[in-house]
Amino acid sequence: MGKPTFVFSLGAWVVPSVFDATRSHLESLGFSTACPAHPSIGAEPPSMTLEDDVQSLRGVLTAYVDEGRDVIVVAHSYGGVVASSAVEGLTKTARTADESSGVTKVIYLAAFALDKGQSLLGILGGNYLPWMKVEGDYVHADGAGDVGWQDIPLESQEKWNSLALHTSREVFSGESTFEPWREIPCAYILCENDRALPPPFQELFALKVGGPENTYRLPSSHSPFLSMPGRLAETLTKAAV
Repeated sequence: MGKPTFVFSLGAWVVPSVFDATRSHLESLGFSTACPAHPSIGAEPPSMTLEDDVQSLRGVLTAYVDEGRDVIVVAHSYGGVVASSAVEGLTKTARTADESSGVTKVIYLAAFALDKGQSLLGILGGNYLPWMKVEGDYVHADGAGDVGWQDIPLESQEKWNSLALHTSREVFSGESTFEPWREIPCAYILCENDRALPPPFQELFALKVGGPENTYRLPSSHSPFLSMPGRLAETLTKAAV
């Protein structure tokens, strides 16, 4: 079997093109990649749920493993909640003996790794973070550049700020349904200058999903795919082993 396919599970508010540079680096090394959009991001009306995102990603993953590909899921931020539930039933241990392919690893990138039954809003104590602007069923990232990608040039910050979309409020109360780290190897990439998901929280998630030997660190904001895409790609290939 050839090299695994990297499938990215996006965080909230962002569009798939945020991962283009990192994907290009990986593809230059011979890996195939994919980065599907989540239905809840930018949805009109903003009524999509976590389950909608999970089913969407699961469909993409299922298509790849049914083609006989091994898949490594890279889950960023909110995308960790989506990915954890989406891989259920698609790991090699869950698939039947005559199906040799499957999801072989989940790499959490500054991501929420929730226990089964937990929700984002629940783990936040029932309160949205100060930079999350809630307007009815819309949730916006207020000052996205200062929170999510403060370590890129101002001109680039403005570009990505303009591309940021709203996220449906419902996803924050959706509950995680699966804990992949109990079934397959997982790793965590911790972003040391993260203003969106503070490093102490990431440390806790990292300890849970893979422990110190499976934790990698980048001196970046919440978005190393924008500030250091090559270094992120290199770290992903190390974590994939």
